[in-house]
Amino acid sequence: MKRTAILLFVAALLVACGLPGGGRIAFSSHQQYNLDIYVMNADGSGQTGLTDNLADDEDPAWSPDGKRIAFFSDRDSNEEIYIMNADGSNAVNLTQNPAGDWSPAWSPDGTRIAFTSDRDGNWEIYVMNADGSDVRRLTQNAANDHSPAWSPDGARIAFISERDGNEEIYLMNPDGTNLRRLTNNVAEDWFPSWSPDGKQIVFSSNRDGNHEIYLMNADGSDPRRITSNDAEDWAPVWRP
Repeated sequence: MKRTAILLFVAALLVACGLPGGGRIAFSSHQQYNLDIYVMNADGSGQTGLTDNLADDEDPAWSPDGKRIAFFSDRDSNEEIYIMNADGSNAVNLTQNPAGDWSPAWSPDGTRIAFTSDRDGNWEIYVMNADGSDVRRLTQNAANDHSPAWSPDGARIAFISERDGNEEIYLMNPDGTNLRRLTNNVAEDWFPSWSPDGKQIVFSSNRDGNHEIYLMNADGSDPRRITSNDAEDWAPVWRP
């Protein structure tokens, strides 16, 4: 899959996980001349624009306390990760790097943000403090690693990697150690989403000819298909 598909996944994920913002949903929309960040109530009412910029603002992610939103924007001529208050005020560039930075994911305690960057030549997973300090690279591989997802207890990060020739789901500690491959299939395995108790991971795979939703234990065992449809089923998200 291309990066566009990744961003579509992120949009779907955020629509389903908008609850930290007091029952509101954050999303990206092309309602005017470019992509901006909006919020709305869970029933679709009360749509309000938070950003108003000539560049694209995408990929919103609520902080666990619902007070801040991380997102990425190319308003500084390349993709950077920003943070703003939940009302759109006080937007701050956290990454300030000439490479592309995107896919922000908050740690459950709200102190850190994992993200994807190509600042070292290809997509890798990084982590930084919520104020942009102490940036650390977590993955070290010539293949692309992207789309981090924190476990509910903050002890693990699931992500997607192409290091074995195709997209597979991997797991690592928040410091990049204890790397484990969870899926092992010649097809694409994408969109990992943790169960609230951290015991299972739901994901999408085209291993049976088209994208279907699968479920596995958090250690990768017992993968099983839970949808069966001729159409594409993907971007699953657990209810909090």
